[in-house]
Amino acid sequence: MSFFMTESIPITDSSRVGIVFVFQNRLIRLLSWRTPTQTLSFLAIYTFVCLDPHLLAAVPLAAILLSVMVPAFTSRHPPPPPQHTVSVTMPYYSTYAGPAIAPAPTIKPASETSKDFFRNMRDLQNSMADFSNVYDVMVSTITPATNFSNEVSSSALFLYLTVATCLLFISAHLLPWRLIFLLVGYGLTISMHPTAQTWLIKSRKHAQEQATLALSDAPIQEQKRIYSFPLPTTPAALRSTLASFSAITLSTTPETREVEIFELQHRPLSSSISSTNAAEWQPHVFTPSPYDPLSPSRIAGERPEGTRFFEDVQPPEGWEWASKKWELDLEAGEWVNDRLVVGVAYDVLHRDNNDQASSGTASTDSREGVSGEFGGWVWDLPPAPGGSGNRDEELWLAYGDYQVPSVGQRDDEKKKGKNKDKTKKEPAGRDWEEATRFGSSGRTGEWRRRRWVRLVKRRLMGGTTGEGGSGG
Repeated sequence: MSFFMTESIPITDSSRVGIVFVFQNRLIRLLSWRTPTQTLSFLAIYTFVCLDPHLLAAVPLAAILLSVMVPAFTSRHPPPPPQHTVSVTMPYYSTYAGPAIAPAPTIKPASETSKDFFRNMRDLQNSMADFSNVYDVMVSTITPATNFSNEVSSSALFLYLTVATCLLFISAHLLPWRLIFLLVGYGLTISMHPTAQTWLIKSRKHAQEQATLALSDAPIQEQKRIYSFPLPTTPAALRSTLASFSAITLSTTPETREVEIFELQHRPLSSSISSTNAAEWQPHVFTPSPYDPLSPSRIAGERPEGTRFFEDVQPPEGWEWASKKWELDLEAGEWVNDRLVVGVAYDVLHRDNNDQASSGTASTDSREGVSGEFGGWVWDLPPAPGGSGNRDEELWLAYGDYQVPSVGQRDDEKKKGKNKDKTKKEPAGRDWEEATRFGSSGRTGEWRRRRWVRLVKRRLMGGTTGEGGSGG
């Protein structure tokens, strides 16, 4: 059953497609000068349309009147048959007087056993063959020049098309389009004349012979290159000419980019710990975002996403590693300032006259640096004074300068002085984040992070092929 259903489609098309091939044959007959008067009439109409484009709106209506309505009327009122034996006494005979004497013409599908049906099937096959030939010619000429298989010639063509497009955007309204279309139409129509076809074929053969002779003789080729302009006669010659006029040098090194990952560590606030010492920093996750205090994910209460181990970090899709290992970004202030991150403190490197790096501390609250081990860390600022240790009630400092005081500053000035003296007596070897205390939580918040960078390059991908159509 499925066989007959699939075969009924081309049968139905073949019985109704005859009008398309009738129009195609008439158009070929018109342009090939089979009847010169018809071709000249077409050129006259085309001339009027080019000189006055408003007439283009009337051309379809005139075609319906002359090609459809008039033949249909004359078929219903045919002329009388010739009289050989009886002479007509009336001096004038009107074909269109009186009622219609013939039935109205109707268009019916061709019968499956008629000659028209098999003729339509033959024309369908010929049309598909013509389409395949045109498709092959376009693929062999246009595709190599536009698919960047040869990047130099395709880049040159892209450059020329870009320049032409820009020029047309600027000067298209200044061009005499009526004259251009008129000359193009006349040129195409005259080139279809048999005499013009013979001359064009001879000229093409002569040009091919000259090109072959020039390629075989190097001195002649060099002389013609200097004293004359070599006209390309084949698609390959056209591509070579474009390449010679645009000396484009393309880079053979793959594109490289720098990727980043943030090493995030966590330490719970000491207010929730009974010990007087601050808790140790614990590795948490390697995340693509710094998870700063004002990040959307942190404000929403979401935990940072990422991987636990450095080895699990993968390059982006379509890229591969270009360097062997990750490098620590020691200039923390650059990415902090570029991202407008606030509410954090970070280390900076100070260089003396001998270009020796020393460790210091800079933060969004302009605190003075102290010496210590430099690691490129960026800490969160501690909660504001008077805030509870509960994370839901933390108030992070976002703007301005802020000096972290001792616990009893607002209540007792003497206690504040004692706390300052006690702070001065602390050992100098302690870390910056523990040098000044806020209660038992130290000088930082519960998160710190540092930035690692690595180079990646584009990975070579397999080629893609386009299909000319989909199968049924």
